[in-house]
This record gives sequence, C-alpha cells and structure tokens, in this order.
Amino acid sequence: MTDKPVGQQLGPWRLQIAPGWNRPEIAEALTQLRFLLERAQAPLLAPPGRNQVHRLQLPCGDSSAEVVVKTYGVQSPWRDRRAQLIGSKAERAFRNALLLRNAGVGTPAPIGIAEHWEGTRLRESHFVAAFIPQLTNLRDELNRIYAEAPYCAPLMTLLQCVANQTRAMHDAGLLHGDLGNQNIALQPHPETPDAPWNVYFLDLNRARQTPSPTPAQRGADLARLDLPSDFRRVFHAMYFHGYAPPPEFATAEAKTRAAFARHTALRPFRHPLREARIRRAQTREEQPLRGRDIWIWDDRSAQAIPAYTSRDRRQLQPASNVGLALRSAAKHGCSIRRNYKRLLAQSFQTPVAMNDAIGIALEPEPTSWARQLDFLSQLQGPQKIPLLLRLYHHKNLESWQWTLDQALLLHRQGHGIAIALVQDRRAIREPKGWRQMVALAFDRAHSFADFFEIGHAVNRSKWGVWDFREYLDLLQPVRAALIEYPNAKITGPACIDFEPHALGALLDILPRDLPFHALSQHLYVDRRGAPENAQGPFDTVGKCALLRAAARTFGMADDRLIISEVNWPILGAGVWSPVNSPYETLDPRQNDPSVDEETYAAYLSRYLLLTLASGHASRAYWWRLAARGFGLVDDTHPTDWRPRPAFYALQELLARLNGATFTRKPQTPPGEYALEFATPAGPLTARWTATTAPVFS
Repeated sequence: MTDKPVGQQLGPWRLQIAPGWNRPEIAEALTQLRFLLERAQAPLLAPPGRNQVHRLQLPCGDSSAEVVVKTYGVQSPWRDRRAQLIGSKAERAFRNALLLRNAGVGTPAPIGIAEHWEGTRLRESHFVAAFIPQLTNLRDELNRIYAEAPYCAPLMTLLQCVANQTRAMHDAGLLHGDLGNQNIALQPHPETPDAPWNVYFLDLNRARQTPSPTPAQRGADLARLDLPSDFRRVFHAMYFHGYAPPPEFATAEAKTRAAFARHTALRPFRHPLREARIRRAQTREEQPLRGRDIWIWDDRSAQAIPAYTSRDRRQLQPASNVGLALRSAAKHGCSIRRNYKRLLAQSFQTPVAMNDAIGIALEPEPTSWARQLDFLSQLQGPQKIPLLLRLYHHKNLESWQWTLDQALLLHRQGHGIAIALVQDRRAIREPKGWRQMVALAFDRAHSFADFFEIGHAVNRSKWGVWDFREYLDLLQPVRAALIEYPNAKITGPACIDFEPHALGALLDILPRDLPFHALSQHLYVDRRGAPENAQGPFDTVGKCALLRAAARTFGMADDRLIISEVNWPILGAGVWSPVNSPYETLDPRQNDPSVDEETYAAYLSRYLLLTLASGHASRAYWWRLAARGFGLVDDTHPTDWRPRPAFYALQELLARLNGATFTRKPQTPPGEYALEFATPAGPLTARWTATTAPVFS
C-alpha cells in the first residue's frame, strides 16, 4: 500500500487509484465502467443532465464495493486542452477529495478516476467514490425544516455542523468554488445530539487548493450559500467560532453574492430550454419556500424568529402597508387626537376596581403543566387569577385539543380564561389548518372564554403577517364562528410594542360587520426600559390613553385596553431571552435592554399599578408564569424551578390589591410616585421612585 494515488495507463485508459484501492481487479473494473453501468442498469442519484451520477456495485474480485460513479459529459476542445494543463474535472475532484480526506474533513472517500483520451480529446471521464447511505443535502434539509418542522433549535444545530466543517475545509487549504446548498451532503448521526449530522462536500472539481486562505477568499467562497439573510449572519458567526466576521470577509462575501445573483438571474436567458424543463418538472409542492413564506419557531424564547435582517424585511414588506397607515391617519387622526386629549386628562381621575385586573399567561405544555399549576396556586390568594392560554397554529390538532381541555378544567376551578389564537405563516399560505383551529376553539370554548384574541403581533412580519391585508384572511373563519356563537367576544388586532401607525392601518381595514369587543395589545416599554420611560411624547400611561382613544374612535364595545402580553427580558439569559438572537455570539452586546431580576420585579409592580390604576386598561396579562429568559419562575432546571423576585412581587401585589379600588393619585415631587387605594382592610398607599420598588403602607 502507498499513501499516494497511483496513476497508470491501461490500454486507452488513464487511471488514478486512491491509496488502499490499488489492485488489478479495481483497475480492470474502472476500465469497464460504461459497460458495468449499462449492464446493471445503475440507478441515477441525481436528475440527468450534462453530467450523470449513478450508484453501482463495483466488482472487486470475489466481492464488490458500493460506489458512486460520476460521469462527466464530453466537453469542447478548448476545455480538453485546459484539462491537459490543470487536470480534468474528474482528476481535480479526485485530488481535492484526497486532500480533504487526509485532513479529516468530510467528503465521500475517493476510489479512482478513469479517463479515455483520443489524442487531445477527452472522450470519456469517470470519478468513482464510496457510496454513503442515507445522504440528503443542505438544500433539501433546509426546505424540509421550512415546510414541515419549522423549529429553531434543530436549524441552529444543522447550521453549526455545516459551519464547523466548512471552516475545517478552508483551514485545510481548500476553497470549494461552487459551495451551493446542494453540494453540502448530510448524513444523519443521531447518536451525537450536539452534532447530529455528518457533513460531506461534493462536486470538488472547481475547488482550488489554497494554503491559508485569506478572510476575503473565505467570504467569496461562502457567497453561494442560499440562506435567508439573518440565518446567513448567524452562519458566518458560527464559522468564526462565535465572533462577527472581519470587514474584508463581509465585503468579499457581499460583492461575490451580488455577482452570483446577477449570474443566476440571467440563467433562463443563457439556458432557456433547460430552465423551462426544470420548471415544468417541479410541482407546486416541490417548490422550496422562499421570501415571506419562511417562518421559524424558537422554543427557547417562545417566539417566532426573523429569518431576515431588518433591511431585507423592509424590502419584503409591501408598500401598501404605508399607504394604509397614511390613509388611516388622514381619516381618523383628528378624531383619535381629540379622544386622546380627553382621555389623557381623565387618567387616574375615576375609581378603578382592581379585582380580576391582573392576569397571567400559562404555557400549554404537558410536560411542565403540573409544575405550572403548583406555582400558580402558590402565587394567588383566595381570588382566582384570570389566565390566558395560547393556541399555536404551528402545533397540531392534538395540542389544540389538550390546551382546550385544560382551559375547561381551569374555568371549572373558577379562573377566567382567555384564548389567544396565534398564527404562523402557514395560516396565511394554507388557511385550511387555521380554519380548523379557529372552529375548534370557538366550538369548545365559546361558552366560557372571556374573549378570543385573534392574531398575534400582526405588525411584526416574523409572526407571519407581512401585508396588513393578510390579517383579514385570519378573520374569515372568525366571522363564521361568530354567526354560530354570537355571544363570543373577540379582541385584536394584538399589535406588539407601540406603533400607532400600524395599529391605525389595521383598525381601518377591519370589517365593520365583525364586532371587536375590545382592543388587545402587547404593550412593551420602548427598549424595555422603566415603565415611567417616555417614547417620544408618550409615557406608558400616555400610550394606554392613545390606544384607548383608537378603540373609542373605531367603536369597540369596551374602549378600555386589554394588555395581553408584557414582560422584561432577564439579563444573561442568552438564547432564552426574547430580545436576543437565536444564536449567541461572543462579541459584546450593544444596547442590551435586559435587566437583572430585582429590577424586573420592581418594573412589574410599577407597570401594573400605572396601567391599571390609570383607568385606561381593564386587564393586563403577564407573559408568563415560567420561562428561563423572561418568566416569573426560572424553569432552567427540569424539575427544580426557582421563583424569581418578581414572583414574590406579584404575589404581594395580588394580596394587597385583593378587593381594592383605586381612589386617588396624590401630588408628588418629580421622580416620586404614589397611588391610593381603598381596601377591605382600610386605606392603602403604594409609593415608589424611578429607582425603587413600590412600598405599601
């Protein structure tokens, strides 16, 4: 055995054989490849084209080896002359595969090449490598995740596996030259959960051996990867072991990507017949999801994650959203402004009953449900806390049924129950499942649900609604449900943060025959700062007044706001935080809005006191009871959950306000706050400053 490939001439055939395979029977078999492929009717592993890839049992004396044979098509004379200088496609693929194998980088083990030359013309060319079972590729696996299993954790694991091997390939001194998703093969390896994929690089004939490639060369080589822009950003950070790439890498990658995009756009003009044939052969179901239709759920932060950077998201959003916002402002701006001034002046001026005003959200997860209910029982006093449960469209019928079963049980225990219907992109793209979930929710819960919230953060494209008019598609099955159950109450449009222009556009297009009981909103403080912070001219109370003014202008039955989601992100929560990337880089985080647990607790009490006592919000639901990155209880440990200070702060707030009525907001010095309540035990005053938690006396 030798550690170098063996080259030999056998009749008209030029052979090169990999170390360990240099046996006469292998050389003989390589010269008979065309005959062997025809006799065995070897199956194709890829659609036929200029080159063909077959699976074959290659005879090796008394045994055989399962191999892949790539047969390169006959090429032009000038390419043959080039092949004599630098090697044919098969030869280049062979020697590059040997380099990777010697470096421990994944590629199918090369066996040999066989080429038939007639003078200066290459008439036949084959590259033979070992067959690897169960191979898929990055293109198909990404398409499967997008279409069938849109979850963040397996996606990030897949990208990490590919990034690690791509970095290893470059470090071994090889630039691929054609690193598209289809040329990154994957083999499942479930025995190692942290790295469940073996990665193999294919089609190495364009690769260049380049010792110590520069960052710019590495960036250019990665430019053909087909990933949505934010996933691409994450992939680049993974490639650089958790750090942002250097500027020369990013510049070269972007420049080469743009050039390749132009090249790809012109492909139908260069190869019209071939491209037409490919389009005809591809059914609608086989077409990969792209653009707005990519939607990914992250269990860790309990939210959808953006697939695109903010710049690309803006490009994907329709201009009609701006037009709808402008039209709404022109039609209703003056009325909303008048109502806002009137309502803002009424802040803290009328008594407000605090019973049932504070709610909490539970996560409908069977494995943790019993522990959630245990902590719920510790949190509440004699009064049952109103609860909000979500039905997630991206889950299945069994999950919806189970959630509604728990909702009914909690209702029978005395809890008020709200049901939030959370869409994904498939709810827009394939509305049959959305109709099924809406019908099921109303059928099962119409008799006891306080309200049904229709849609979730519909002003954020990552949640699946890109065009505001798509919200009307989500409302279609609700109309049928309300005809059948006219006493059911609906709320919405459940915008997130404070974007009055988006809210106005959505309210303006709501069907007038679809009565919304109240306006529900996920009302976070700008950059998640202190509850008293202002965003432009609006502090939290001012925002509530403006949102209530919009509800009054658009004629909702109850103009008081329902805050159906609010929390603060916990400092140091990493990928479990709702404001972090799904992949945590090692670069210093800029403008981190996260807070420590003591501050979180103080903000919770101050936020609930201000929004509810102002009279503008009828109820506020804290999101949520248990979550590692933002919950009242830290559920990091599978069984040993830890109540945070906010848990005890809410526990005290509920006990203090049991049976209470807000009565007056006394004058205080700047930076100090006070609210007075009448309770069954006598007067109660809550006092705090911009840096302290409320103290009750």
